[in-house]
Amino acid sequence: MAKGALLIGALVVGGVVARAYPRDVALRYDLGDDHGRWVEARMSYSGDDGDMAGVTFRRPEGMPERLDHEVELSPGTYRVTTTLVDADGQAVEVERSFDVPVEGVMTIHLGTDR
Repeated sequence: MAKGALLIGALVVGGVVARAYPRDVALRYDLGDDHGRWVEARMSYSGDDGDMAGVTFRRPEGMPERLDHEVELSPGTYRVTTTLVDADGQAVEVERSFDVPVEGVMTIHLGTDR
């Protein structure tokens, strides 16, 4: 009986720890109809503990309609602040939120044409 209780306790604790453990999150950024206008996209992820991670994409010929990025994050709610920069250096900032965990690819719409 004691061994059974110990096993159940270990499974419960293991499940709690597994849910809190960072995991790879697949993100797809949809830049909208004016994607070709942007030559740089800077993404900064923040959560309750402040800035967590970031990535910068540069494409002098213009951005594709979608950008894929994988980031390691613990479960929780995050904000991604994206700065889109055009060839003249003009920048637009877009903020979105998302929750982790997520199954599959999370699509985040960043288009300024909405």
